[in-house]
Amino acid sequence: MLMAAVVLVSLLIAAVLLYFEPRLARAPKPGAVLPLEPLEFPPGFLWATGEDAYQHEGGNLNADWSEWELGSPFEDGSVAGDCADFWRRYEEDFARAAADGQNAHRIGLEWSRLEPESGRYDEAAWTRYRAMLESLKAKGLVTFVNLWHFTLPRWAAASGGWLDDQVFERWEAFAAEAARRLGDLVDYWSTMIDAQIYVLRGYFVGDIPPLKKDPELGLRVYARLLDAHAAASRAIKRSGRAPRGISPRVGQIYFFALFESAGNPLDSLACGQMDSIFNRAMLDALVTGTLELSLLGGPRIRRAEEDWKGSLDWLGVNYYYREIVAFSPRAQGFVRRYPGPSAGRTDLGWEIYPEGLYRLCVDLAGRYPGLPLMIAENGLADEADTSRPRFILGHLLYLRKLLDEGIGILGYTYWSLTDNLEWTQGFRPKFGLYRVDRSTMERSETRSARLFRFIATRNRLPSEEELASLD
Repeated sequence: MLMAAVVLVSLLIAAVLLYFEPRLARAPKPGAVLPLEPLEFPPGFLWATGEDAYQHEGGNLNADWSEWELGSPFEDGSVAGDCADFWRRYEEDFARAAADGQNAHRIGLEWSRLEPESGRYDEAAWTRYRAMLESLKAKGLVTFVNLWHFTLPRWAAASGGWLDDQVFERWEAFAAEAARRLGDLVDYWSTMIDAQIYVLRGYFVGDIPPLKKDPELGLRVYARLLDAHAAASRAIKRSGRAPRGISPRVGQIYFFALFESAGNPLDSLACGQMDSIFNRAMLDALVTGTLELSLLGGPRIRRAEEDWKGSLDWLGVNYYYREIVAFSPRAQGFVRRYPGPSAGRTDLGWEIYPEGLYRLCVDLAGRYPGLPLMIAENGLADEADTSRPRFILGHLLYLRKLLDEGIGILGYTYWSLTDNLEWTQGFRPKFGLYRVDRSTMERSETRSARLFRFIATRNRLPSEEELASLD
């Protein structure tokens, strides 16, 4: 409490000094809407959708989440259960993606399914994942494979999770095993997805496993996940296993939000704090080899590791929304966040702000020059499918602008092919191009699926007349 009070007094003093500076605060503005044109994309541009392991597969009882969710923590009272039944229906989903003109696809490997007990692998599960990748390759799709997203095997969680040395050793062995068994079918590896969100929600807010509220412990895990990325990257590259003609390419898929200050100097300070812990610090460490992070009124960490440095061959960009950040002495971390002023909102209340994708990628290209970017997730919850077509087109217009300006973008992934478990929000949010009937697991096409098919098969955007014809 004493440290928090000292920090708060310091911030107030700084605010008073800044108040008298001869400048006006800039309030956030709604995003600009670009006019729709039938713009073409470069030859070989990747058009993708995908699945996450735990969010789509179903039928897995070996993860820490599968045990925790029995207490009904999800907002809609559901449990993962069969999810989208992707584990059994992957072939029909891949066929649907290929028929829609997509030339790339992402899947995840569920560590808890593949190693249900420490040191014991499930051979049938490895065989199933290999069959998935063989199916994608047979259909001519570029493959993206992710190793970890939020869930841990039950045995790993019971042993202490990421900070346990034996769990960490099994993680490195798991990455090496995945490369040995599957590497010849994987074009792009991702070691993890949304790692910073796992730390913030699992160790700061405490609303997902491991359900901690310990920022100091959270910062240790934050750094440990950098170790985990580097260890997995080494293991994959050491294997040398990759499709003919390439070397293993290892990156990370990362959730970005565009944060803007509400306007005054204290808001700007809070915004910088949010941007650092959420968008910058982890990736900066993987590029420079140094992690530096300080929390307002809380702990700090500084650590340098040569193994982290330069361990990204590509970066997957997940972008969904902009948030406005204000300083609030009563909020956790002194930070209050809320949607920006644009009129468009998703079913989850997120601001629809396509310009944010452009601004974010311009910033990333400047911070990490030469690092290839892949738009690895972009989508919205829209059960009625009324906002999704313009959402997709708005973001792709800004993506085309990025390409015109020479920023290297490998491709675009709409998230996701089908509806899925949206983590603690359950099955209520509908992100899919295809609706999933939860009683039959049957898929049904949306207008947005027809739009994405038009774009992927032609490698260009539609005109207004062509868009109208998709109704």
